[in-house]
Amino acid sequence: MRLPSYRTLAIATLVALYVNIVSGALVRVTNSGLGCPDWPLCNGRPTPPFQFHGLIEFTNRVLAFLVIVIAVLFAIRAYRSMRGLSRWRWRGALWIGILTFAQGPLGGITVLVDLHPIAVLSHFLLAIVVLLIAVVLVLEEYDLAGAWPDRPGGWVPWAGVGIAVWSWATIISGGVATMSGTHPGSDNVPRLWNLLDAVYVHVRVAASFIVAIAVLLLLLSRVLNPPRIVPRLAWLLVIAVTLQILIGEWQWRTQLPWYLTLAHVAVGSAAIGLAGALGWTLATARRGSATR
Repeated sequence: MRLPSYRTLAIATLVALYVNIVSGALVRVTNSGLGCPDWPLCNGRPTPPFQFHGLIEFTNRVLAFLVIVIAVLFAIRAYRSMRGLSRWRWRGALWIGILTFAQGPLGGITVLVDLHPIAVLSHFLLAIVVLLIAVVLVLEEYDLAGAWPDRPGGWVPWAGVGIAVWSWATIISGGVATMSGTHPGSDNVPRLWNLLDAVYVHVRVAASFIVAIAVLLLLLSRVLNPPRIVPRLAWLLVIAVTLQILIGEWQWRTQLPWYLTLAHVAVGSAAIGLAGALGWTLATARRGSATR
């Protein structure tokens, strides 16, 4: 079977994974998670009933199947073209295929346990993990990290690790807040925590994260001479997180309408992708830096 190029499938996989995350968020914020209360069928039939929640949930399942196909094709292409060039890159693509395929049964389990908040949150976080692997593989394919003009200090890779950990704290606290609010996926679904406490924690984690990025930008401009991709990623991340804060404040003041919650998840997923890209670029800074 003739497959598209590795580069084409890497981009297609990254885009498909992001769209799938947003699609899953649409299911949750419209309370359509039990629109098909069984799995893999929908109300015992191969097609959904013609009603809103069932159509939303079933469409997400169809989209998820297409994403699995793309991810598996990417893994096959990586095995064929990257196995002899970069072992970790084709293994990364293999893990994308495996974990994306695993999302299908995990989604089924999530439905069968009536959208238990731990299952829903696990489903979402696994999707973020796979997205981040795809981000790293695209960065490496296009060599976007590049070589640093001057060899950076030993603290730079640790700054990358710190950015990654901080972004995970932000996305996890945001997921907990969502699963504690008015959009847990369906009616009569238990909440994970008290909404006010969850939002209190999430807002402070997010605010501290953007302060950390601002400090990093200051250091990059005053202390280091990084490749252009680094400050660009940092600024894009600042913009994304700032937009997240504005959307979050707006949705809180308007009683958490579903469309603003969806926008919050969509921008947040893009922000975690940018944070992963920035973190990887910093963590590998000393790998390809020039010596002076």
